[in-house]
Amino acid sequence: MNRKHKSPPKVFCVAYVAGSIDGRISESNRSKMHWTSKEDRNFFQKSLGKFDAVVTGHNTYRMAETRLKKRNTIVFTSKVNKPRLSGSVVFFNPRKSDFIKFIKNQNYKKLAILGGPKVYNFFLKNKILHELFVTIEPYVFTTGVPMFAGDKFKKYKFCLKSVKRLNKKGTLLLHYQYAN
Repeated sequence: MNRKHKSPPKVFCVAYVAGSIDGRISESNRSKMHWTSKEDRNFFQKSLGKFDAVVTGHNTYRMAETRLKKRNTIVFTSKVNKPRLSGSVVFFNPRKSDFIKFIKNQNYKKLAILGGPKVYNFFLKNKILHELFVTIEPYVFTTGVPMFAGDKFKKYKFCLKSVKRLNKKGTLLLHYQYAN
């Protein structure tokens, strides 16, 4: 009898980011300014219910700590050497531990990636970002935190799946699929 070895199920990763027309996601790394539309917040909250866990950077986690403590959250940080659990939150250093192995051991099938720029870049660089939802709010910041922060230039190709206008003010929701 010839048995085929089943490979472990793939983890599906979807990033969510809200940005200004000029591609900024906040005024600064420590900014707690709430500038996104209520329509974007409603879409975002409704979407998160579909995921086993969320992944954020330390600054993003601090800004939304109260809400994120209520769900399975993985916080990327350089301040730990091995995964550290605190309630439903795991502080994780992807430079010191194998992230893919960790999420498979947790039996996570779907992850929501919530930023910031270095976290988005980690998923791009490791080719584990499958979809991207970008909300474009009708603002120009001229300075601030960019959506993505890579250490060197690299082009990643995405395919536009849909565009939805969220409100009369001009907020747009773009849905992309990774195409490299």
